[in-house]
Amino acid sequence: MKDTSEAATEVPTVIEDDRLNEPKRLKVLSRMGLMDGVPVDAQERAVRLASRLLNVPVSLVSFVDDKSQFFAAQTGLPDEIAQGRGTPLSHSVCQHVVRSRAPLVVPDARRDPLLRDNGAVRDMAVVAYLGVPIHSPEGLVLGSFCAIDTQPRDWTPEDVDHLRDIAEMIESDLRLRDALDERDVVLQEMTHRVKNLFTIVNSILRMERSAHDSAADLARSLGARLKALSDAHEMIVPLVNAHHSRGATTTLDALTRKLMAPYGAVDGLRLAIDGPPVEIGAKAAVYLTLALHELATNATKYGGLSVDGGALAVRWEVSGDDTLVLTWEESGLARGDRVEPSPGFGSRLLSVAVEGQLSGSMETETSDKRFSRVLRIPLSRLRA
Repeated sequence: MKDTSEAATEVPTVIEDDRLNEPKRLKVLSRMGLMDGVPVDAQERAVRLASRLLNVPVSLVSFVDDKSQFFAAQTGLPDEIAQGRGTPLSHSVCQHVVRSRAPLVVPDARRDPLLRDNGAVRDMAVVAYLGVPIHSPEGLVLGSFCAIDTQPRDWTPEDVDHLRDIAEMIESDLRLRDALDERDVVLQEMTHRVKNLFTIVNSILRMERSAHDSAADLARSLGARLKALSDAHEMIVPLVNAHHSRGATTTLDALTRKLMAPYGAVDGLRLAIDGPPVEIGAKAAVYLTLALHELATNATKYGGLSVDGGALAVRWEVSGDDTLVLTWEESGLARGDRVEPSPGFGSRLLSVAVEGQLSGSMETETSDKRFSRVLRIPLSRLRA
């Protein structure tokens, strides 16, 4: 048996940090569709059970945002109110459960300084009220599971326990439905990614066929590109879920270090990587991987990673117009200007990845024993 002394009625009338407006809470209400959803059997059973168990005329599952309350399930309300499935906050007692994040125990709302002027007391015959929080899977208070009487009532500790136990069953149902929704979104996202990956591989095959003299060269080149895509895929797949599947999934630093690890000790004399934190989304990670792999391949064949004493530095910064400026600089070349391969597959792939898919631009600069490319890519495209 729990002590109801913690469930005091004296909730502050003015709360500076109004929890009804908490952005994370409102986002969860919207994501789960709780403010306009169809009736749910588990919630309908819960209100009927509470009404019988506590012997009250009215019981509600009420979700509350910053403007209104929505009756996801109810029993005992007058028909005109039940059909509307909600009220503005002027007629909401449940909002105070959300604000306090604690049970609200009111023997007689007509005498309660917090509630006596509430429209629900005046227009909906709410006299005795007992409400407990309903939590989201993340632990945010989304609304109230409540019992209402039209007569004064001294609620008992057992009454509070009964409502808490039933509210936990409602929360379990919310978690299950959220998990099922997440599974569906993940399946859709993974289906899209697999289809997109096949499209990319098919394009690479078409362009690679004319770029190599032998089947062995083709196999080696194609295998290296697929390995780079696989490395990038390992970084983005574990973070895919229903809530972040189209947002940032890795960082530029992590992706670059993963791709460049096979070419030598990172942050050594031969290979240096440096730049501020930049988030990379799942789609952008694929095309950035193709571009960086192409640059690294050319560096090992013709540039700073092809000669003793050569070096490569990959550095980036974010400009004032929210553009990533990435500088790929090779130094210590044995000859003068770096010899670039003739325009072909690699150049087309860089153009497709950076300019086509990422809406960026590329500039090439050469000098004595030094070669650099500067990539400029809008941050908005990198987060896609």
